[in-house]
Amino acid sequence: MAIIKQYVNLPSGVTNIHGTTRTLKLRPNNIPNVGNGDRVEWWVEPGWATNTDEIYLSLTQRARMRNAETVIAASGSFENEVILPHVGGDRWVVKAAKKGDRPNSVSTDIFETWRKVYYTVFYVGNNSLNFFNALENDFKDAFKPGYIELQNTTKTASLTVVARVDGTIVRHPSVSFPFMGGPPNGVINLRPTGTGTLTNKPYNVALLVAPDIFSTSPQPRTELGTRAVIGSTVYHHLLYTEVGNPTAWITQGQIRWPGQPWTNVIPRFTLPTNTNHNAVVRWDLNAVPGLTNHLATAANTFDMRYTVVREHLIMGYSIGNFCLVRTRDGLTEVLQTFTHEVGHGVQQAVQKESRWDTNGASLSDEHNPRWHTDVYGGRGPHCWKNAVLGPGPPGLTSGQAYRYGGAGQLCTMFYRGDANVEPKGKFCVSHCEPRLKRVKLDTPAMNAKIWNYFG
Repeated sequence: MAIIKQYVNLPSGVTNIHGTTRTLKLRPNNIPNVGNGDRVEWWVEPGWATNTDEIYLSLTQRARMRNAETVIAASGSFENEVILPHVGGDRWVVKAAKKGDRPNSVSTDIFETWRKVYYTVFYVGNNSLNFFNALENDFKDAFKPGYIELQNTTKTASLTVVARVDGTIVRHPSVSFPFMGGPPNGVINLRPTGTGTLTNKPYNVALLVAPDIFSTSPQPRTELGTRAVIGSTVYHHLLYTEVGNPTAWITQGQIRWPGQPWTNVIPRFTLPTNTNHNAVVRWDLNAVPGLTNHLATAANTFDMRYTVVREHLIMGYSIGNFCLVRTRDGLTEVLQTFTHEVGHGVQQAVQKESRWDTNGASLSDEHNPRWHTDVYGGRGPHCWKNAVLGPGPPGLTSGQAYRYGGAGQLCTMFYRGDANVEPKGKFCVSHCEPRLKRVKLDTPAMNAKIWNYFG
């Protein structure tokens, strides 16, 4: 029997291969021993042993026939509908026979359930386009074990080309997604011309490929009652720099003492060292008019406040159906980032799943044994397959973080750009891959996803 792909997450439309419901028609002469006045029984059987366990499917989600029996219709055929589960990777065979004569049944071809996700690529410069093209096949292959077929709609150049994309969050009441508020070299200014909402619903992912991505955040400090005219401080992170703007890394530098207002002293600050773990900020205030005379009295002090700009390196991120990655990390890490972020977009790394018994009664939820969230590091829900808990960095409420355990490979849904993540960006076969098959992609939340800025 032939294998027929049925895309169960797509709207039925005019094609019979889209949607969970498929119409079947059988002429009387196709069914043994059947005449025009007979009734025909219909039933559906699994096509192989690896179908999704029905414990994860409610009664209305399970494979079934619309009618158990039918009589000949006005079309001259026996007509019925098979309703297939929303999951991917199931195989089903429909059988029909004259009522009471099941041994002499006729079978359809095998219906194999698939889901389709569209993706639209926006690239910042031709190098970004070539980069994506080099990993595109592996990107598609990572989702095939979950019976999700990725289909490209278009690949469109961004409106402008910049070497570095600023993804800093800028709160603005008229912008739905905060990071789209700016700044001048931010994500919003990369949008192509003439775009509206994404087409090819119910699901379309917008992928933006850029050479480099970062975000910034202010780091304010205040020193009251100091006498340190010359001094320095160390930040254990990178500070933001910008070609043509030597003071981009500092937005505020002021001092005051009794009888004097706050005075700008940004030119008195320097940044002699700036690395990921060691940024040295120095100041020399000897030339500030009046300060030396003020400090000539031993008891006198001054106040100082300054704000430097921290640069956060971003491999990529996703919000809704929008995913942004940078190419500077190389093919393997970018592929992992794409599959990871799109994995979040199709609801991977969930904490629990609903279950039902044979009769459709609700059971207790099944908790994902490999699920973890921010309390153990990362941002959002992730998978800790082949990772173990160890001492975590400051700021984690648990005091621990998941790290590579030394054996096997980490799932693409692991929370960091670890060298031990599966190199092709694939999902772990024990937990995430089965979930990838079960995820429901035709929910209203999925259907409603649009991206007004990118496609």
